[in-house]
Amino acid sequence: MSPLPHLPSEVVADIVLRALRLKTPICDISAVCRFWHSIVVRNFAEVLMLRELRENGSMVIVLRRALQHHKLDVALGLVSRPGSLEESAEALMLVARNGNTDLARCLMHAPHHAAHADCQNGNALVAAAAGGHISVIRILLDAPQHAAHANCQDGEALVEAAFGGHMEVVRTLLDAPQHAAHADSYDGNALVQAVGGGHIQVVCLLLDAPQHAAHADSYDGEALVQAAGGGYIEIVCLLLDAPQHAAHADSYDGKALVQAAGGGHIEVVRLLLDAPEHAAHADSYDGDALVQAAGGGHIAVVRLLLDAREHAAHADCQDGGALVQAAEGGHIEVVRILLDAPQHAAHADCRDGVALLLAAEGGHIEVVRLLLDAPQHAAYASGCGWELVEAAAGGHIEVVLLLLDAPQHAAYAEWGGGAALVRAADGGHTEVVRLLLDAPQLAAYAEWGGGAALVEAAAGGHIEVVRLLLDASEYAPYTDWGGGAALVRAADGGHTEVVSVLQDHIDGKTRREQ
Repeated sequence: MSPLPHLPSEVVADIVLRALRLKTPICDISAVCRFWHSIVVRNFAEVLMLRELRENGSMVIVLRRALQHHKLDVALGLVSRPGSLEESAEALMLVARNGNTDLARCLMHAPHHAAHADCQNGNALVAAAAGGHISVIRILLDAPQHAAHANCQDGEALVEAAFGGHMEVVRTLLDAPQHAAHADSYDGNALVQAVGGGHIQVVCLLLDAPQHAAHADSYDGEALVQAAGGGYIEIVCLLLDAPQHAAHADSYDGKALVQAAGGGHIEVVRLLLDAPEHAAHADSYDGDALVQAAGGGHIAVVRLLLDAREHAAHADCQDGGALVQAAEGGHIEVVRILLDAPQHAAHADCRDGVALLLAAEGGHIEVVRLLLDAPQHAAYASGCGWELVEAAAGGHIEVVLLLLDAPQHAAYAEWGGGAALVRAADGGHTEVVRLLLDAPQLAAYAEWGGGAALVEAAAGGHIEVVRLLLDASEYAPYTDWGGGAALVRAADGGHTEVVSVLQDHIDGKTRREQ
């Protein structure tokens, strides 16, 4: 049998619409007519789209489906059919976003309700600009009637094109013979968007526009902030060296410096600090640049900010904020620099020891040791012993051991011992549990920790931890009361081996008591 022909969409539409009028299921169609069935199967996407068109009457919804399935023949048939002016406008925006020039032309030259290129205040132009579809842009701008305006929506098309780095679209919008877009429209938002994406050629176009050029200092220097944050040093230079309306390195109270420092862009940081006019201050924003650099572990940037000739950052700014950030990230060299600063050195015990807490939580053993051993203002445990608890929860056995042995921490380790045991058991950290069980200073807190730890270990299916807790003689009176609850939690979690071990323990205790 020869292969069946691939029928045009309009033929398929006629067949399918007849079937729909009869309300015949597709499976029944296949039984009635093999030829019909092959058409439906071969053109299944068209069938679904045409059915949707018939049911909801929206050409735009079905057109979107056609474009998603790359069914351009179906899309062409849809835009050629008579429709309302509103539908045509929506469809034009859709095909403009998709970048299909043939469909755009068809809609604009339809005999009935042709779409206007400037409909909906230029939405189609904005959509095409966002996608960088230069051919569609030219069609819309060059329409003989109702042409789109390049400066529509206060230059939104220019902003979208600049954001995407579509240089040819930007140039076309700026050079439009009528209603050209202004590079400085929207207070220079196009420049900010171009800078944020690192599109240096677009930035040059906007700054060098012969008329209505963008201002490098627009948006209170937001373009400089974006460039500094992205580490785009060439763009930073362009903005600072603009012949008119140059950006100020210290604008926005030095926010550009903060962004550059946080990203570790040392050359940008140096450029901002050494600007001949309006130089950024290393201590601006209460030293936030130092805090951000410390949090990212950017050693060279930290040194540069602390050693600035004027307005140097203080290592203890924001009540030790930089130290806290460095400790949390485990950046040992930064922590050491901050603690050893010749002036305004950070205190290891700042913020009631939160740096120690965060370092312990992250398992940063060297940072923990450095904070505990600081010659002045050494870190101490919080009154609740949470450092030990967090270290145990993360399974950081070396940190746990260090905290248990630290003289200044020992008094508080007892308080946190029970909670530490529970958190370690919950995480299935067998060796940490063993260490805590063997710590003599925690024995007094087995009273509540043992039972709760057993329950959590059982719930998580941590069989080795369960055995450890059951075998610990000093915990036996307290694991007994947790046994029943542990058995229930283990059964709920489907941990059959744990259930078996707990049941044997309970049965053995019952026999001994008899």
